[in-house]
Amino acid sequence: MQKPVASFEPATVAAAPRRPTMTVMVITYNHAKYIGRCLDSILAQKVDFPLAIHVADDCSTDGAQDIIRDYAARYPGVVKPFINKKNIGRKVTQKNFYRGFSTLDGDYCAVIEGDDFMASRHRLRTHVEFLEANPDYVGCANHTLKVYEDGSKDPHLFLPSPEKPDHWLQEFILLESFFHASSLTFRNVFRGRVPRYLRSPLSCDIFMTIAHAEHGKIRFFPEPWSIYRAHIGGLFSSMSALKGWMWNIDGLRACNRWLGFRHFPVFAEAIRRYCEYVVKHATAEQGATPELIRKYQRLGRRYAWLSRQYLRGQALLAVARGRLSPPRVHVGEPQSLNLGSGSGRRPDFINVDIRPDVAPDVLWDLNRTPWPWPTDFAERVRLLKTLEYLGPTPERLQAILRELYRVCRDGATVAIKSTHPRTRQFLDDPKIVRTITPELFQPFDATLPHGAGEAPLAEANGVDFEVVQAQVILAEPYLSQLRRGELSSEGVQELLQTRLDVALEHRIELRVHKPPRPLRTTPPEKPAGRDGEDEIPAAPRDSGHLER
Repeated sequence: MQKPVASFEPATVAAAPRRPTMTVMVITYNHAKYIGRCLDSILAQKVDFPLAIHVADDCSTDGAQDIIRDYAARYPGVVKPFINKKNIGRKVTQKNFYRGFSTLDGDYCAVIEGDDFMASRHRLRTHVEFLEANPDYVGCANHTLKVYEDGSKDPHLFLPSPEKPDHWLQEFILLESFFHASSLTFRNVFRGRVPRYLRSPLSCDIFMTIAHAEHGKIRFFPEPWSIYRAHIGGLFSSMSALKGWMWNIDGLRACNRWLGFRHFPVFAEAIRRYCEYVVKHATAEQGATPELIRKYQRLGRRYAWLSRQYLRGQALLAVARGRLSPPRVHVGEPQSLNLGSGSGRRPDFINVDIRPDVAPDVLWDLNRTPWPWPTDFAERVRLLKTLEYLGPTPERLQAILRELYRVCRDGATVAIKSTHPRTRQFLDDPKIVRTITPELFQPFDATLPHGAGEAPLAEANGVDFEVVQAQVILAEPYLSQLRRGELSSEGVQELLQTRLDVALEHRIELRVHKPPRPLRTTPPEKPAGRDGEDEIPAAPRDSGHLER
């Protein structure tokens, strides 16, 4: 992790032309103690494009206005003060934020509050260069270091590291992705016509991000290039956890209306999750009462019901229109497929199923190829209790795997769950046409040599799937016996060969390689198993090979 810059010496910044490439919006109220550090960190940015700094001050009374005017005098045409004649809110508020956003005139914009600052001289240039080269992205973000003015805690990252670099609209609505305002850079998609809901008291950083993510995805950089200063004067620093949860629920409900219910199922799931979290975790010490808990129980159930009704209605409309192809995928939606979704819908995935009664986003028979998505479309695919029902012949299964490979981009992950073949459920289900085990995919790994007389299926089909994780999920009482040390892994393997219902399912994760990798000349490493209490280290070798 890079250390934040201790101090900045402002660079020589040329006056920006009438429309700069980048405008940094500084939102401030009574930040006299901090505003100089903030402005210095922006002026020190090493950029090769015109830069302007718009400072929106909400009628500060602590001398911050004098400091802002001094910077404007020293950097004419670069630092531009926008000082409210009267206070339009308490502390740093959404109304002042909205006013500041309305002044932005650059092709790109960054946001920072007057008590925060940038910790790298290269942050703005890196973000802009990436956006210039990648027009399908609407913004960039980076790690933020949270520091405590009173020294009560050591500095730490504002949030844990995201697992991936690209983030989508649905993930922000679900609050699965979130970045501090001081780390964000956006394309100036509004050009002065800022959505009025950003002035609402319920608006905050996440809704600003959602408003932009409707126009594209956001790239994350793992370096701590911005500093969030926590102090007693901060609006959110002193908010209790329960108030924060309720604020988010109210904000999500409002944002759902602001966006015209265009993403209703995703908002409904986000609200349901937060209500469930309040019910489970709110305490009397935080101010939770039995009446409040019952309120959020009712609200969560209401949104779950509304979501089901909405999806059923959409499915009936799709059937009435005879839609057997996917709806238009808007820029900013996650390129993730939940194939054979059934009742296990995911609002952050495109849910695909042959059954209209489960309200899929796309009504499609996965045995029918080609699939209705472009090449290199998906970065994540889920096949949960699905693949064992597909491909009744070896030729049809190979066609399905070719399609799976085609629609996945390089590095995509494919998560597979399949019923274990030595279960009564597997044996009694007449619709299951094959076993799905890690061994099934070995012939489709381009790096693995094939045996004498075996067809090189990876080469023949032009695919390359690497098994990166393989697990067997145990049933009770064997799971508890393994945990207590009463049963060894070797004992489990023996039981799997002699008894039914010892294991429940296989879990397999594949990685897609494009183009296919060359044939390996050294022995392959064994696929990893995730650490956990409900698995054994390696999958048994039962009849999972493709017939050929």
